[in-house]
Amino acid sequence: MHYVLYNRYRNCLYFHTIRRVFKIKMTWRKAIIFLIIVALFSGFVFLYTCGNDSCSPNAILPAVVSDISQITDSFNAYKDGRLPYNNFNDTVFVESHPVNFDKEDVIVFLHIQKTGGTSFGRHLVKNLELESPCKCHRRKKRCDCYTSKKTIWLFSRYSTGWVCGLHADWTELNSCVEEAMNKKEKKIRKRRYHYITVLRDPVKRFLSEWKHVQRGATWKTAKLVCNGHSAVGNEVPLCFNGTDWSDVTLDEFLSCKHNLAKNRQTRMLADLAKVNCYNTSSMTPEDRDQKILDSAKENLLNMDFFGLTEFQLRTQKLFEYTFDIHFKKEFEQLPVTHSDRTDISKRQKSEILEQNKLDIALYQYAKDLFLQRTKKMREKTGDTFVERDYDLLETKDQFDDSVDFADDEDDDS
Repeated sequence: MHYVLYNRYRNCLYFHTIRRVFKIKMTWRKAIIFLIIVALFSGFVFLYTCGNDSCSPNAILPAVVSDISQITDSFNAYKDGRLPYNNFNDTVFVESHPVNFDKEDVIVFLHIQKTGGTSFGRHLVKNLELESPCKCHRRKKRCDCYTSKKTIWLFSRYSTGWVCGLHADWTELNSCVEEAMNKKEKKIRKRRYHYITVLRDPVKRFLSEWKHVQRGATWKTAKLVCNGHSAVGNEVPLCFNGTDWSDVTLDEFLSCKHNLAKNRQTRMLADLAKVNCYNTSSMTPEDRDQKILDSAKENLLNMDFFGLTEFQLRTQKLFEYTFDIHFKKEFEQLPVTHSDRTDISKRQKSEILEQNKLDIALYQYAKDLFLQRTKKMREKTGDTFVERDYDLLETKDQFDDSVDFADDEDDDS
């Protein structure tokens, strides 16, 4: 009898254990099936909402994503006449924020050579509608740009002069402007700086600088200060002997290793302290190039405004929208046909492109951002101004230097 009861108990225990194991397996099976369903649903949602790459890292954060392949991709797109589209976060699209020069606001113009900066700089001192506009005098190169409180509201070539160095770059301005303003105003006060600049198609800018140097320009008095010391001399020797480089050929201009015309826009917008200034021995050329490009893009994003030489009217309108101040006269896009159009060989074209890869990548990035910003601006304002700028969205000959920007070429003293 006891044996029979024991067997029944053992069988019941066995079947109870089997049932528990079966239930556990079923629970795990249901859990696995549930996770698979969730994963499939999530994938479907991702594909539906991000099928156009709108969920790329660029769309999530406005920060610049470092990728060496971006230089090559931008380079190839530029050669093909294409403009890659970037999925910028909404935070990079400027909102109108009126400046008050009587309080803390100061505009700092970073003037890059041969970008039309001379004309733009003159617009700032002579063409703005302000309660306290700049006062310019005959036979004087500088204008007095003071507010009603006798403080300076514009830091530029035609207001303060080259106090941070001839065509001071971002690195120089960032370490110099505050101290220079204190000296100019003879007092220490709180200021809010608004950095601005103008960029230009890199190939046309490079050719324009070559022609300018050919006519005698040197900019040899530039300081090139970084981390407290000047790089002129050992780190960046001059490309010529004598007083200037007049009559330099294009091949000579291209062959100088230390020619600062190469990738000038990227270098002048980057924080050079991040790459040990002008000392090129601390990292590989590829790493250095990528760091300089990333820094230039980051600084460009952080600027309150930048314009493009090829889009004069849009540049004007975006400036007015950004700062809520207006120009008296509209900007003009003036094509000038030079009689000395250069016959550039296929080899020279290839070298110009290769030696300005960083500027090409930066310009492609800046142009896309600029066009997206002006589009957003027009959507918000309903502005229907007639566009008279060059339609550079179409493929054009980048080496056609017979059409140049009508910019005065006076001396840079």
